[in-house]
Amino acid sequence: MELSKAYEPQEVEKRWYEAWLEQGCFTADPHSEKEGYSIVIPPPNVTGILHLGHVLNNTIQDVLARRARQEGKEVLWLPGTDHAGIATQTKVERQIRDEEGTTRRDLGREAFLERVWNWKEKHGGIIIKQLKRLGCSCDWSRERFTMDEDYSEWVSHVFSELFKQGLIYRGKRMVNWCPVSLTALSDEEVIMKAQRSKLFYMKYEVVDAPGEFIEIATTRPETLMGDVAVAVNPKDERWGKYVGRTVRRPFPEAEIPVIADEHVDPEFGTGALKITPAHDKADFEIGVRNNLEIIDTLHPDGTMNLPDMPEFDGLDRFVARRKAAAKLEEMGLLLKVEEYENNVGYSERADVPIEPRISMQWFLKYPAVDEAKAAVADGDISYRPERWAKTYAHWLENIQDWCISRQLWWGHRIPVWCTRRTSGST
Repeated sequence: MELSKAYEPQEVEKRWYEAWLEQGCFTADPHSEKEGYSIVIPPPNVTGILHLGHVLNNTIQDVLARRARQEGKEVLWLPGTDHAGIATQTKVERQIRDEEGTTRRDLGREAFLERVWNWKEKHGGIIIKQLKRLGCSCDWSRERFTMDEDYSEWVSHVFSELFKQGLIYRGKRMVNWCPVSLTALSDEEVIMKAQRSKLFYMKYEVVDAPGEFIEIATTRPETLMGDVAVAVNPKDERWGKYVGRTVRRPFPEAEIPVIADEHVDPEFGTGALKITPAHDKADFEIGVRNNLEIIDTLHPDGTMNLPDMPEFDGLDRFVARRKAAAKLEEMGLLLKVEEYENNVGYSERADVPIEPRISMQWFLKYPAVDEAKAAVADGDISYRPERWAKTYAHWLENIQDWCISRQLWWGHRIPVWCTRRTSGST
């Protein structure tokens, strides 16, 4: 055959890769006397396809694995895919809704999970095929999936052991909540996006001084129905005389206290902050410090939960925002509205703004924060560029326990059950 003038990678790469697999070039021998070298692939989501970040990441791993083989080591590059709880469940839910006009709750848990497994078997191998097409030298005989039965058993075992050690616990705390997926999210599943928002300036009347007002600025007037206080910085002379007094929340009408808290930034807005502990992490912390009531004004799906205010009850949160602003204007309490640029947290999978929400969840403690700080501070680990060391230190100083529970049907079930006594049995 005449040699092609141009290199044809499709044919050449396919032929050589198949030859490598047939000869077992990538299969690790557990009985080998060679020095071991292993990499566990960061498992890509079973729902997706490779992007450039995956390609870069896997190329680096492949280089390391092939170099180790050339050095005479016994190499295991362990491949696998992740079940991608939120993303996979969302895809299958969308499919049955679009094709059958039904929901997972109409199907029931077992029937829905059967649909998810069928979807995984049909579509879940795309990324593995892409990795092979890239020439990744993984040991494909050991390919794993994070919902494999024995894998799930070990997840339950590790969960139980960490619980016994006091590193996993259950508690009612403020979490990131996705109103579309209806589940808690970890901080890593929230993407901060720059937004052009609006800053609403309103005024609350001082109860013991009719006609006198405290001015407040907020991006979320729809949550004022859950306001339980107005907070000012104790060093802010503008508002000091009001601390200990009360102001009138416009609707539903109520008298709420003016409190002092050092968390309040005097430079933001007017320097006076409306406190809604149920719908803001900072407000929640202020509420805990000052023993304030918590009023939840939202349903899990992001609609308003205000049965005593029919005009707002059931409205979408963003519709309620506009309506609350209009109502304030009608009452003569809306001073002005300004354009405002801020960062808003979005659900990584549903791509909608998350809601801070108080919820009973499971959390994992970070047991070695001090040691992790010291590793960089003492020079055991270095960053290039060096400025990232400060970013790392700041991240660890503000790290919070990891919310690990999700309100999903597709995924590992937390190994905790309750028994109920019915008809003399449990």
